[in-house]
Amino acid sequence: MAKKKTIEAFDKLLKDLMSTSILFGGKVVVFGGDFRQTLPVVRSGKKEDFIGESLLYSHIWNHLEKLCLSENMRAKKDPAFSEYLMRIGNGQEKTNNCNRIEIPQNFIIPFTNEIESLNLLFNVTYPDLHTFFSNRSSITSRIILTTKNDFIDEINDMLIHRFPNDAKVYTAIDETIEPNDQCQFEDFSHTLHLANLPPYRLTLKKNCPVILLSATIASGDSKINM
Repeated sequence: MAKKKTIEAFDKLLKDLMSTSILFGGKVVVFGGDFRQTLPVVRSGKKEDFIGESLLYSHIWNHLEKLCLSENMRAKKDPAFSEYLMRIGNGQEKTNNCNRIEIPQNFIIPFTNEIESLNLLFNVTYPDLHTFFSNRSSITSRIILTTKNDFIDEINDMLIHRFPNDAKVYTAIDETIEPNDQCQFEDFSHTLHLANLPPYRLTLKKNCPVILLSATIASGDSKINM
């Protein structure tokens, strides 16, 4: 996901620190990823904008040693799903009359309305939370991904309510710089959800999974998600 300009700036920084013109200052730098999965994010951009911002279009790319991985370790126990992903990545999956890839029916949760469909998704992903929550490997091997961050807090709140045990609520500090402004802006500050920060009110329960996505050179989101 790293934008090429970010990596190029990192290259210049290391060159400056090491007083050399060698790529990355002569230091070993390892990048990992798949351009077919997640491209850099360009606000209001189009497909060509995402591709153009990737490392693939940087002058650094031709100077890197490429090591190609061919075995999907995450889907190793599900060869059919692994082959399906590879066909999509290689552009070999069949398309319909609209030139779109159709998702197999067994991958789809039927939609009736938002609440019912989300509850069905939760039941399929976590069949019995009272049994799952005490088994670390079972609970951490399952995850619900969203297409937009807007849905994260809503899904988290619905799932955390289903977990057994008492909830622990952590509230962010919301003091204004000027004490006289506290009563005027306190309620407003509670509605803010800043990028790279957890929500104002974070609810956790014992044994519930927490994913920390820290900000890195790849400009990831620092947000606590389930």
